[in-house]
Amino acid sequence: MSTIRQETWGQLAYDPTLDEFDARVQGGISYFSVDNPISAGCLVTGKCNLKCQYCYGNDESLPNKDLSAFEWERVFARLRSWGLMRVDLSGGEPTIRKDIGDIAGAALDVGLNVIVSTNGLILAKKGLAILPTDVRLHISIDSGFNDVHEASRVRRNLLPSVGSFAETMGVLKDAVVAGYRVRVLTCVGRHNAMCLAELGEKLALVGVSEWNVSRVLAAGRARLPLHDAGRWEVDDESVLREIETMTQDYPWMHIRYSNRTRQDGYFLLVLPDGSVATQYTNDRDKVVLGDVDTMTVEDLRDHPDFDLCAHARKWIATTTHWIDASFGERDARRGTGGTGRVDGGPVVREPASRCEKGGT
Repeated sequence: MSTIRQETWGQLAYDPTLDEFDARVQGGISYFSVDNPISAGCLVTGKCNLKCQYCYGNDESLPNKDLSAFEWERVFARLRSWGLMRVDLSGGEPTIRKDIGDIAGAALDVGLNVIVSTNGLILAKKGLAILPTDVRLHISIDSGFNDVHEASRVRRNLLPSVGSFAETMGVLKDAVVAGYRVRVLTCVGRHNAMCLAELGEKLALVGVSEWNVSRVLAAGRARLPLHDAGRWEVDDESVLREIETMTQDYPWMHIRYSNRTRQDGYFLLVLPDGSVATQYTNDRDKVVLGDVDTMTVEDLRDHPDFDLCAHARKWIATTTHWIDASFGERDARRGTGGTGRVDGGPVVREPASRCEKGGT
C-alpha cells in the first residue's frame, strides 16, 4: 500500500513495491517543490566487515559513536514528524549490529518505509530472520564473475573477499524465495563495466526484478586517488547499450543506470551519532547540518548547505501526473530523479538545475 503525503500542490505518494515516489500535481501549477524532506539515509554504524575502495559511507569519515536502538527510535520519530516517508538503513554494514532487527522495527513502527542496504555476508551466516519481513533489501553485487566481485569488495586486510560472491548470491536467492522486496545494487567502474551481462543473466535466473547500476560517487574513499585516479571512469554509452540489450532480454527486470558522479547538498543523512548531515563530492565530504534532537525542519529548509529543491528532484521525478480540474489526468511524465534509466522505455538523462515541471 502506498504512503500518501498531502502537499500544497497535490499529493506525494510512495510505492513500497517499486521504491518510487509519485507526484500528483493539481491543474494550474507549473512548478513545484516540497516543504519537507522525503527520504533519509540513516548510517546506523560506520563499522563494516569489508573495506571497498569506492565506499562513500567509509568508517574513516564517520563518527565512532553509534546510537543505541532506543536512541534510533527517537530519531525515527523525529524524522517522521518532519514528514519523511522513507529511510535507508546503511553504514558501514548495518547488519553488523546485533540489534539491526530492533532498529528496523522501530522505523517501521513510526510509519516509515524501510530499506536495509547490505553486502549480504552477515545475513548469509545469521539468516534473514534477524530482519522484519516488511523491510526492503538492497543487496550489493558487483559482477557475475566471482573473482571480479571478490576483488572489488575486499576484506579489511584489502585482500579479495574469497567466497563472498557465493554467500551473497545465496542470500539473494533466499530473499527472493522468501518474498522480500529485493533490489541489487552494482557500483560500476573500469574493473567491472564489461561484466554486466554475466551478472544480468545470473540475476534473471534467480528471479530478481530490480537492478540499479551506478557510477562510483566521488565521495568517501573514492575521493582518494590511490594508484589510479581514473579507475572509476566508464563509457556511459557502452554501459547504456549493454543495459538496453538486457532490458530486451529480461523485460520483467527494471534496470536503472545512474551516471551521476556528484552529490552536493541534496541527500539527507543521519550519521551514526545522530548528527543530521548531507553529502558533498569535494573535500567537505560529509557536512553536518545539526543535531536531530535540536534541529527543526525549518532549520533544515533554511540551511545554506542543504538544497531541498534538489532533494525533491532526486526523489519525486519517477512519475509525475498533472491533473486538470476540467479534464482529469492529462499527462504523465516519466523521469528518474537524477538517474539515467532503462525501464522498458527510453533512457532519461540528468535533471535540470531547478525544480521544474515533472522534475526533469
